[in-house]
Amino acid sequence: MGASYSVSGLRYLPRQDGGSGAVNGRIGQYEVYVSTDGTNWGTAVATGAFANDASQKDVRSTAKTGQYLRLRAVSEVAGNPWTSAAEIYALN
Repeated sequence: MGASYSVSGLRYLPRQDGGSGAVNGRIGQYEVYVSTDGTNWGTAVATGAFANDASQKDVRSTAKTGQYLRLRAVSEVAGNPWTSAAEIYALN
């Protein structure tokens, strides 16, 4: 993120290109991590599952200071071996 910030979650927007292919890559289950050095991630600050739709999703967590944010896709909604995102933002 360029500097350290107090991060209290993230905003995920699935791909928005429409058509039947737009569902490809939507994240199902997820984990969120915050790190000060980009190497040591510790335990997830948030875990869960996203709804299978194109709406913006906000994930809230206890605030943690760090410079790096990781959204780990544990699964894809259709069981595919890939994921995608239109946008990912850190929330403070």
